[in-house]
Amino acid sequence: MKAVGQFLAYIVVRAIFGLLALLPQGARISFFRGLFAAAVRVVPRLRKISMRNLELAFPDRDETWRREMFSKSLTEMSRLLADTVRLPSLGAAWAREHVTCDFLPQYAAKLAEPGGKGWLIATGHLGSFELLGHTIGLFGYPLSAVARKFRNPMLDRWWTRLREGSGNTIVDRRGAFKAMVSNVEAGRSVAVLFDQNVTRNYAVYPLWFGVPAATTRALALAAVKTQAPLVVASMRYRGDDRYSIEARECDCSDVYRDELASSDEKVIRITQRLSDIYCEMISEFPEGWFWLHRRWATRPDESEPSVYR
Repeated sequence: MKAVGQFLAYIVVRAIFGLLALLPQGARISFFRGLFAAAVRVVPRLRKISMRNLELAFPDRDETWRREMFSKSLTEMSRLLADTVRLPSLGAAWAREHVTCDFLPQYAAKLAEPGGKGWLIATGHLGSFELLGHTIGLFGYPLSAVARKFRNPMLDRWWTRLREGSGNTIVDRRGAFKAMVSNVEAGRSVAVLFDQNVTRNYAVYPLWFGVPAATTRALALAAVKTQAPLVVASMRYRGDDRYSIEARECDCSDVYRDELASSDEKVIRITQRLSDIYCEMISEFPEGWFWLHRRWATRPDESEPSVYR
């Protein structure tokens, strides 16, 4: 029965994606926007979580501004899904015409250095992140991306093929550290979504908007191991079906050279620097982040009360 259920789920998802692929982009965004609006009505805690996150991140903003950002964020999440639906139809010509990336020459030059290492790319749920990875591949610089696998194997195989359509490779998040290191040392960049809450045994606690947030240590551990160049990246919608890749290098060479610091100390310092840059990006495009997620759920002290009251 489980296999039958998985097959039916796979057929339904494929059918929905197939039908949506026939629609104009605006209609797809409207469809997903309607679904999000319905979900928020049916599950009120989604709005509550989002508003609490906005309060934690922007305590100086008033309630009206937070409600506006929440509403806009539903549209941007809808754009993310609409962009994901159309990934198979987007080729290199579309990317050259619709996406800009001022950081690309610097990125490419570093990759081209003899014996050069791949970049470690810290990214997350800011803007159209599926399109971000797809576009980098279309620009001719395919990478490996660490991602969670679906429990449904048919859905997982299909979704992986979708994500790998521009030459990228998906690395299972379970046991990903060795793959991250080997890819980087072989000269291939690795992207890691690092902006979600993680359980305590995998976490370090950099400040996110001034509040400690449980963050994966894997990215910084790989950086300490490989001493690879680091960049923080996101995809921002600019209107008229045009996007920009926002990418900022995070120089941690001084941390790599610090012989007095332990590996754990280096991990914390690197993770904080990456987090500072990413929070700055969120501040510049607040409607683009995934506010529905309980980012500050895991507290440094187990006895500390939840921030989600």
